[in-house]
Amino acid sequence: MIIECSHCQKKFNIQDDRLPDAKLVTFRCKNCGQKFQLDVRTGQTVDKKANELKPGESNSAANSQTDHQADDNGLKEKILQGVKELPPMPQVVVKTQELMANPNVDAKKIAEVIETDQGIAAKVLKVANSSYYGMSGKISSISHALIVLGNSVLEEVVTLAGTEGILAGKLKGYGYDSKDLWKHSLAVAIGSKIISGQENPDLAKEAHMAGLIHDVGKIILDTHVAERKDEIEAYMEKEEKTFLDAENRYFGFNHAEIASEVCKKWNFPESIASAIKHHHQPGKSNGTGLAYILHLADFIAITGGIGYDNDDYLFELEAGTMDYLKITNEAMSDMTFKVTEDVNNISV
Repeated sequence: MIIECSHCQKKFNIQDDRLPDAKLVTFRCKNCGQKFQLDVRTGQTVDKKANELKPGESNSAANSQTDHQADDNGLKEKILQGVKELPPMPQVVVKTQELMANPNVDAKKIAEVIETDQGIAAKVLKVANSSYYGMSGKISSISHALIVLGNSVLEEVVTLAGTEGILAGKLKGYGYDSKDLWKHSLAVAIGSKIISGQENPDLAKEAHMAGLIHDVGKIILDTHVAERKDEIEAYMEKEEKTFLDAENRYFGFNHAEIASEVCKKWNFPESIASAIKHHHQPGKSNGTGLAYILHLADFIAITGGIGYDNDDYLFELEAGTMDYLKITNEAMSDMTFKVTEDVNNISV
């Protein structure tokens, strides 16, 4: 759909499948920086003032804020219980990471551990043979994969295969189809690895893992979002708010905070838990480089069309992120193309 900024008349081509149905959506013009609204049903910009409340009118969403603000301990406890009920990180992934932390580990032992889970072993071979790793159809066994790819790359492949089963399901509350969350998580993992490779290569492994699980909190919140879906969507549309805003308003915390709790359950380093907790607002992370990396990688994934929320058009890169990471606009454009291409080349 071709849309036109009502302020500077700059025209943009937006993919139709990224627009919500039958809703007013708000865009920030990349040319003049001003916000304007579009009626998706007609493709026409609308007068924002016409949608504002007149004196004496009530806003049911606003008036119900006190009723629905999720600050009661019962709901929080119920939501946090979902973290305990989330399946653990597959033991194959955990054990493989432990083994590969030892530089003198026996390759045969690694292969034996991976092969104890035939489902993951099959996915490992599928991923290892994808064009992303340049080995299409050439790897016939886990032992062969270890020889050809090396310990570090194979550990990455095992992690991809293990987390895919957790992230690939449908999420009714958020409206995600099967694989939506997984593909976006994969894109953020790849983007984080690329960014860290330029900024701090020693962070590449952590960055890749953090990217994979940065949105795992949505799996926990999904049921609760589904229960209040109509209210949440009305709030987001009327108030021009993001899903993150809605989560904070209705539940008292957001998916990033929940994901941080999941990290503790899975015994991940505090550095990953903290970065994930602040990946929407890295400025609050006390200068945690990994939080900035995740934030930019998330933005790159959405810019590349590998997003899944109706509020993607409201996603704004926090001021100072590019400078902090020493990334130029040209470099970010190259990364966006690279991430999109890599996601398409990975078979999981």
